[in-house]
Amino acid sequence: MTEKANIDRYADRWLTNRARYLTGMDRCKPASALASGATHRKWRVMPYESEQLSGSLIVAGNETEAPPVRFPPGVRGWHAVSIGAWRLKDWYLHGGQSELLIRLDGDPTFSILGLPTRPPPPDPVEGWHDWTGGEELSECYWRTLDLTDRELEFGQASWIETDRDGAEIRRCALANVAYVKLVRLTDAEVDVFKQDRATPPPIPLFGHNDVMMTRTNTPEELRRHLEPFGDSDFTRIYWEGAMGDLASYFRTRNRTPEAPGREDFLHSFAREEAACWRRWRMSGDDPLQVASEATRELGLEFHVCHRLGGFRLPPIHDSWNHGDSFYNQHPEWHGRDREGRRTPRLSFAFPEVRDHVIETFREMAAYGIDGVCLLHNRRHPLVEYEQPVVDGFRDQHGEDPRNLAPDDPVWLAYRAGVLTAFTRELCEALDTPITAIVMSDKTENLANGLDPEGWVKAGLVDTIVPYTDLPEWNHTARAWQRADSLVQYAKMTEGTACTLAPCFQPAGLTAEEYRQTADRLAGQGADAFFFWWADVGSMAHYGTQWNAVRRLGHQDEISAWKGAGEPVLDASIVRLDSLGGWGSDYVTPA
Repeated sequence: MTEKANIDRYADRWLTNRARYLTGMDRCKPASALASGATHRKWRVMPYESEQLSGSLIVAGNETEAPPVRFPPGVRGWHAVSIGAWRLKDWYLHGGQSELLIRLDGDPTFSILGLPTRPPPPDPVEGWHDWTGGEELSECYWRTLDLTDRELEFGQASWIETDRDGAEIRRCALANVAYVKLVRLTDAEVDVFKQDRATPPPIPLFGHNDVMMTRTNTPEELRRHLEPFGDSDFTRIYWEGAMGDLASYFRTRNRTPEAPGREDFLHSFAREEAACWRRWRMSGDDPLQVASEATRELGLEFHVCHRLGGFRLPPIHDSWNHGDSFYNQHPEWHGRDREGRRTPRLSFAFPEVRDHVIETFREMAAYGIDGVCLLHNRRHPLVEYEQPVVDGFRDQHGEDPRNLAPDDPVWLAYRAGVLTAFTRELCEALDTPITAIVMSDKTENLANGLDPEGWVKAGLVDTIVPYTDLPEWNHTARAWQRADSLVQYAKMTEGTACTLAPCFQPAGLTAEEYRQTADRLAGQGADAFFFWWADVGSMAHYGTQWNAVRRLGHQDEISAWKGAGEPVLDASIVRLDSLGGWGSDYVTPA
């Protein structure tokens, strides 16, 4: 195994040595951070037994605020590290989450492991006994690294919740560790691993991050949401920096998300977000600066995004409409429908609106970027029947477009020229790579004022991201299931310098479905894969899906997996005989 082989390197399954299980979590240090019973600010030690493994796990609840503890694996050399955990049933979480923080001692940033949980049984009658009794362990593959003279450090994720009067309370994710699984690499496997790390992935992955920071209050906490991508096939992070005139950074003339003066919110999430941004403001740190520096330290490109249709949002999101917005200041630049009625849009038919967005991109570029992204996948249209575009069409074609059918091809082509002009202006102003997210096909793009084919031909965009092959940017239904779903875009970009990066929607996809979809899209001409919601909560949580996604650019591995009959990629499960002195064979109905 001295050179890279055509094998499936999913998690630690490609390694040849037998796994070693370290089950005594009561060895964690310092001992003063452990307790035999439920104790505030201490990890609770619980013994467990099974046919395969026996030992002691440590667990911390939603209010524990357990301190970090260190665990000495006592080994040398390169190992694949997985963490075994109590597979909590969904109903144990009461709507919360099960997470564990982990890092090597001395490292600056924790990884967030989304611990395995147990969903309700498919058949609520046949599965009732297991759902109410019996406990299990399962595991998350974390990383492959050199453990020589290093210890593992475990922590409990926590965050601040703020009530309407400003009072703060700290909440925690349910956390536990049952065992550390180690698989030692042979010398040949270490060579393969290092060679792979130094080689760019055949198909690069791009990840979009939405920056909804209700639980990210410090630079280290923010870096946790970027950390997974450094050890993966991802080469770019697309950081959402602005929405209309709302900036997710502080060196700006725009509004920022603190929502000053707002007394009431439709939902607590919006209040929590505003409170979080106020804490960032007071800290003196700037999230965009932290994200830019952290991304580049990982060796990834940093691209900033703008939601072009975000100048005015509907009532459910009206907490973002706070203050003296650009939209409120300039009713003369609002959109107009065919009947001349005002619409809740700012129109890009007005040069001043386009200039405002370009200036916002200039602000973000000052933080150190490698490109910009036009998020056309939310809240269009950006151009309707405003007077400048109506007059321009009449001058050129001698006809009022409001007298034509809404889908008249001449009118649609002319109207699309507005956003083409904006894209050209942005290109000339910043001289940086431009990514654009677009719709399912040519007809739908033109109906919304987009002309990606024209942008590609003119060399205005460097990356095109078809969001889905379904209408209206539908991100709830499963995309890319047809054998020819990407062909039109492959023809559009063929022979050009434009990268074609179809978008994945992570929610609901299994590890196997990620691979099947990637294989289908690669076969249709994809140059890269783009991931919306590429964040810890949605995808990069070290579960089975992430183990597939983190190497999704390696088509040879997917081919090896297909050749083996597409084996299931589930994590192993250990059924416990007892946990905390409670035997699984002792049945207490319901």
